[in-house]
Amino acid sequence: MAICVKNSGLSGLNNGLKGVFISFEGIDGVGKTTQVEALRDFLQARGLEVVVTREPGGTQLGKQLRDILLHGGAISARAEAL
Repeated sequence: MAICVKNSGLSGLNNGLKGVFISFEGIDGVGKTTQVEALRDFLQARGLEVVVTREPGGTQLGKQLRDILLHGGAISARAEAL
């Protein structure tokens, strides 16, 4: 999961660029989503524009693929191999 903060102006991070990209890495169940949501809320409360992303998942197809990967589903062996 990742957070992109546009026109951040965050102390120590404002190096003339137009935003900040913060990536959260870790194995399943360690709290990445919880931490991303907490940081998103913190930044938005300070008036910053925040975009949260996850892979796969940025599109409807990505969301469906993510659901299959996380929760299983009926897919053919050929489709799984692709």
